[in-house]
Amino acid sequence: MAPESIARLLGDSTELKPLAARLAFIRRLQRRYRTLAPAPLAEASRVCAIDGTTVVICAASGPVAAVLRQLAPRLLEGLRETARRSPKHSVDQELNSIRIEVQVNRVTAPRAVRPRGELPSEKLETVARGLADSPLKEALQRISGRRR
Repeated sequence: MAPESIARLLGDSTELKPLAARLAFIRRLQRRYRTLAPAPLAEASRVCAIDGTTVVICAASGPVAAVLRQLAPRLLEGLRETARRSPKHSVDQELNSIRIEVQVNRVTAPRAVRPRGELPSEKLETVARGLADSPLKEALQRISGRRR
């Protein structure tokens, strides 16, 4: 028995046909979205769902979501305009709004703190000698004195 592809199983099953159609619709919107959104934003976001007549776009971070909210009217108009040019998919013309959600893909580990190298105490003393009496001169003398 040869294994069947998932796409074929989705297409053949009457119970899963609505799901397959919805996924095809989301995939079509994602392709259009990639052409409309600026490249860095398109990399950091994606069309993740359709909620009635609302397109849901998931952003990778808060700043990306903020910029997408500013661009939402233009993106929505672009998605609608593309649908008008292609009457093949009349459902695409029913899009009324865009909702931007933040969906963090993965939490990045904090960067490791690298230990600071030795302070050049001779150079600190040289700088301190060249200064007039001041709190900075006293601080540099204290620091260079501790490092000896």
